[in-house]
Amino acid sequence: GRKCEDGDCCDTCSRNVFPTFATKDESSLEIFPELSALTFNDLEKVSAATIVQFVRLVERVRRTIAYEYGLPLSTILPLQAYSRKYVAGTTQKGGGGGEGDFVTLHTDEATHSGYHYSSVLYLSTQGEDFEGGSFIFNDPDPDEDQIVDETVGTEEEEEDLERVAAMLEAWKRGEELPESDEIMLGVEEPDEDSSWQEDIRNAGRLLKPFVPTKGAAVIFSSGWENMHEVEKITAGVRYAVPCFFTTCKVEEGHYKQMNVGKPKTDECIADDWLHLLLAHRKEEPMESVGRVKELLMKWHYLCTPLSEHY
Repeated sequence: GRKCEDGDCCDTCSRNVFPTFATKDESSLEIFPELSALTFNDLEKVSAATIVQFVRLVERVRRTIAYEYGLPLSTILPLQAYSRKYVAGTTQKGGGGGEGDFVTLHTDEATHSGYHYSSVLYLSTQGEDFEGGSFIFNDPDPDEDQIVDETVGTEEEEEDLERVAAMLEAWKRGEELPESDEIMLGVEEPDEDSSWQEDIRNAGRLLKPFVPTKGAAVIFSSGWENMHEVEKITAGVRYAVPCFFTTCKVEEGHYKQMNVGKPKTDECIADDWLHLLLAHRKEEPMESVGRVKELLMKWHYLCTPLSEHY
């Protein structure tokens, strides 16, 4: 079963696909244009409506995770959430959140040990807004015989090995080696248009693509059981909201180090919303990092009534 590092996740592994996780209006870039590229670290020029809508979507994912995995809501916190565009013909820089036309094969928990549950909400539709760009789960193929006897080759391969071994012995004896073209005689160069590299990479794997549509979402446990990638986008722009959640507990000492600790009244919750999300102020980078860290640690308190605080 599943086991999180320093977390309290359950031992269940799963993946969930929601064709309609958000309505078209809730995921509309016309209604909420700043959703095209939003991060909690830079909210100065983001409208209050978009910020609130983004929080609502992230909170919906958090509550879905709690339901799916039978976990207390208070034990699940967002560790990272942002919206991003992925553009055909561009190269990704930085990581999964950077603009690019594909996302390489990975697992989220291997990227960050605190990522225990993951989700991607889509703000655009394949075939309408972009081409390619399917989300792909990459699993072991249960029907594939993966036992390979590396000692056995074709007759032609055996002859090539014998020829190379003979030339090596001749070189040791001080004899001149043949020209490089002769050495490489019979060795075929790969066709640039061939898919041999892709065939090798996917050998023994079962690929399960999901076609993104606006408002759809995938939610899954973040470990090696859910290796995934995004195929190359061949045209257009793909918009998505990746979110990563942790079950690592926030120690009480961290709250005590804040200028204002856990909110104890509705007025305190409102003050935290204003300070952490809706102040629309210009910040220095370190100030922004501190604010976002406090926001994520207080998330449960900001998004639940006092009766559900612990």
